[in-house]
Amino acid sequence: MNRDLPLQGKKVLVTRNKAQAQSFGKKVKDLGGEAVLTSLISFRPALSSDRAPQFQADIGQADWLVFTSVNGAKFFFSYMEDHGIGISAASRAKVAAVGEKTARYLEDRNVRVDLIPERYIAEELAEALRQKVGRSDKVAVLKGNLSRDVIKETLTPFGVDISEWVLYETVPDTEGLRQLKDAAAREAFDFVTFTSSSTVHAFMSILKEESKRWAEKGTSFISIGPLTKKALSEYGIPSTMPEVYTIDGMLDAMCSISRKGE
Repeated sequence: MNRDLPLQGKKVLVTRNKAQAQSFGKKVKDLGGEAVLTSLISFRPALSSDRAPQFQADIGQADWLVFTSVNGAKFFFSYMEDHGIGISAASRAKVAAVGEKTARYLEDRNVRVDLIPERYIAEELAEALRQKVGRSDKVAVLKGNLSRDVIKETLTPFGVDISEWVLYETVPDTEGLRQLKDAAAREAFDFVTFTSSSTVHAFMSILKEESKRWAEKGTSFISIGPLTKKALSEYGIPSTMPEVYTIDGMLDAMCSISRKGE
């Protein structure tokens, strides 16, 4: 096998949202693999227009803006644009991002990121914030409907004023679920990848028993981080988790598994 193409001959099922799956699939292809894309979840706006004045006032008073995902950042900018709110409205706030991809998205839009945790999970972000924020500081958390309340639960006991803004919600992708059924009926996969626990649950609603058989036959399941790994384990599916909780980390893990199997 060509060492520059460690996924040569490998078929990878990418279960990521349609808008985000293309880049993942291209990276698989660049490593010699074949990616099959099935979008199992989609996202839609959750914050109503009548809350725009309150939202603008809240971020204007915040000492910190906290972004728990790239989607949170995307919907933040979309909501701001749709309601004529300039980013200058939040100029006094420092910014925290859960990981490098979220930080990059923000910085590409001229927002300086002041804090990124060493590990890209909510607990690490909350702990990093705890060491930075002052008592009575105001923190606005920009999140989705499935995001946990880790930051609020961690910081509130220290007197930090927390507001949470649910900017988007996660819903099943009906067409993608149908495509998953079709793909499972005709394909065999070397790797199945998951980038969120919500995707795991959507997948298992269709292919729970099939997944167990795939695992027994040698399919490797790749989870992006601890919560996704935990979700898979609840269905009895072991998975490999990268050291760095990113797409590139997942690709490195697949390459390592592939090379060991040579």
